[in-house]
Amino acid sequence: MSRTILLTNDDGVHSPAFKALWRHLLDLKIGDVVAVTPEHEMSAAGKSITLHKPLRVNKISSKIHGDKYGHVYLISGTPADAVVIAFKLILTEKPCITVSGINIGDNITLDNLFTSGTIAAAIQSLLNDVPAIAFSVEIPTSIDRRQLKVSNFNFHGRLAAEITRFMIENPLSKTQVLNINFPFNLGKNTGVELTSLAKIKFENYILERKDPRGAPYYWIGSSEINVSKSDEGTDLYALTVQKAISISPISLDVSTLILKNPESIYRREQLENDRKILLSLQKRIREILSSEAH
Repeated sequence: MSRTILLTNDDGVHSPAFKALWRHLLDLKIGDVVAVTPEHEMSAAGKSITLHKPLRVNKISSKIHGDKYGHVYLISGTPADAVVIAFKLILTEKPCITVSGINIGDNITLDNLFTSGTIAAAIQSLLNDVPAIAFSVEIPTSIDRRQLKVSNFNFHGRLAAEITRFMIENPLSKTQVLNINFPFNLGKNTGVELTSLAKIKFENYILERKDPRGAPYYWIGSSEINVSKSDEGTDLYALTVQKAISISPISLDVSTLILKNPESIYRREQLENDRKILLSLQKRIREILSSEAH
């Protein structure tokens, strides 16, 4: 079995959270890490594929941390493009896992599931029968994202790398993507929750402006919804209320259950095995949190 890890994201190679994860994956020596990212930030690109223009690939050397450098392939397209190019052009064999992130900003709720480039890269991987994890970290509104450095994400990167090692050794069935969201502040008392996806985190609204000629143009804005007790058990509640790590398994079988025989949908042994793996992962993360001095 290949021990190659495909590392990608939607923020681009200069993201400090991406570099923190890259560094710790290399330090753990759990496999050959091949980094393939969009050349520009592609947040909210979803799982779009570039069909209307050619794609270009540029291999460069990028500083990871301190005096450590690594090669990265820059793709002039979307996160999903990056995964397709990696599988079909760059890699000689399929990787054992694809790791997407760490995204600067959380990716929780169904709304983000369909718009996040970070999650989309993981989904694109699983569509090619390669297990995948999407990592994101919530950033408080009080923090200026432009001032964030690799050191701000050191423990997030270490934890994400350890989770990656665990999932390589304990793979889920090939219908599940893991979507993991970290709170910005991690400590020994940080909770770890297995969650479902809430519906939305934001309500959209429209801002109308006028250009110098008086013609209208529009911005789509958003405001956070109020989280209630009814949201308990969701990624939204875990991250925003409990300030806990949220682990959401996402099934690629999105067809309605009404038209199916439940006995044929849920292969019970497989699901039970996945559940045991996730509970073991939850326990492992708690052990790391309680023992880590950072």
